[in-house]
Amino acid sequence: MEIASEKCQFRAGEYIFREGDRGDVAYILEEGVVEIIANIDNSPTVLNTLTPGDIFGELALIDDSPRSASALAKTDVLLTVISKAQVKARIEQAHPILQLLLTVIMKHFRSETAKIRGNKSSDFPSKFYQEKLHNSIELIRLESELYQGFKNNELLLFYQPIIELKTQIIAGFEVLLRWLSSKRGYVSPEIFAPLAEASPLIISIGEWVLEESIKALLLLKEHSKRDIFFSINVAEKQIKSVKFIEIIKEKIVGKFNREIPIKLEILERSLFEGSEAISFIEFCRKYSIPLVLDDFGTGYANLSYLKKFQFDTVKIDKCFIENLETNNKDQIICKSLIELSHGLGMTTVAEGIENQKQLEVLKNLGCDYGQGYFFSPPLPQDQVIKLLQQ
Repeated sequence: MEIASEKCQFRAGEYIFREGDRGDVAYILEEGVVEIIANIDNSPTVLNTLTPGDIFGELALIDDSPRSASALAKTDVLLTVISKAQVKARIEQAHPILQLLLTVIMKHFRSETAKIRGNKSSDFPSKFYQEKLHNSIELIRLESELYQGFKNNELLLFYQPIIELKTQIIAGFEVLLRWLSSKRGYVSPEIFAPLAEASPLIISIGEWVLEESIKALLLLKEHSKRDIFFSINVAEKQIKSVKFIEIIKEKIVGKFNREIPIKLEILERSLFEGSEAISFIEFCRKYSIPLVLDDFGTGYANLSYLKKFQFDTVKIDKCFIENLETNNKDQIICKSLIELSHGLGMTTVAEGIENQKQLEVLKNLGCDYGQGYFFSPPLPQDQVIKLLQQ
């Protein structure tokens, strides 16, 4: 959740913070003048004079170091406060390369500050620096390996059954991406998926997923002699890409003339992309491509999206399912989501079903479909064929 910035005032001659203080906030100077003063050779020295629009005190928020200088209000000043939580959230959301660059810049700045003050070594906390540097380099290395792994056909598709709850018959499958690295072995999707989705590689991966999924779907239909569908996740970067829309048009619309058995899953937060998201959804509606709204209820749960955009299915997140059999609040939430979806002409899918009691509750609430380890884990294609034949 976004944290609102606060305002604060200091009188002329007051210290905003002193050298050696713990740094827990940074400041944007809105009105007045601030002097940054350091104790060099036992003498207070003005390092910088700040005017409205300048920011100061930010480095201490990043590396938890004591203040390396003092900030004195030269005149009456008005400041906007930036909290540690705000800074931390933005660093964590940044791309690994930007995180690495920030860490290196911090190291350089601390080193230069130490030189000015006559210290031979930087007061930058080496443990913090080494940890951030190691983590950032590791993510960059992993992203590079993912590029190479994609070229070397190390990515795999697994399929998790989606069950019609009334009949408990397999209605379709969610397509899930897996990576068996030649260097690392199995890499968790929780680790590599965010890297892929944040990079341009996701467009090429998305095209490959569509091609392979359609091949697998046609093969499974041939073996099972049944109508089944595939549900495929779409990332924000794909929604923004005109190229990906053309890929969908070629791969899906060009392949199926009648009812399209490929559903595209979109995260609720992807709808924040404004006109790009609207264009993508309008395109899918024009060519009758089924759309699934994923993770609704876990983010902003903005009902205007359900009013503005026409979805075919709402997916109920597993966080509402894991304690469903014992938690009355979860039952109320699921009941509301199911009734709302049905009232707007949409079906519902519950994910993360792990036991019979959860299944029974969802059936009684009228949920249409479900998936989870109670039915089956994600499976490779050959095992899916055997499952359907059974």
